[in-house]
Amino acid sequence: MKIRRRKSKKRYLGGKNVYQYEHLSVGIPVKFHETVEPFVGKDLDMNVKTEGKSKVVIVLKPRENVSANRNSP
Repeated sequence: MKIRRRKSKKRYLGGKNVYQYEHLSVGIPVKFHETVEPFVGKDLDMNVKTEGKSKVVIVLKPRENVSANRNSP
């Protein structure tokens, strides 16, 4: 498994200026697709931390809906 880096360029003002940024992505192996499927297309909160010098722990959990009740009284 690898963390992939991709540089994106967005041109604006008729191509006069360029906005650049990096995009990092992690591929999910096929053996975990069934486990991850319920979370696809949902908003997730992410927490990333390092353990020691050689481990990265990424924790994803569903974001709670904190919007106010929109029903009329």
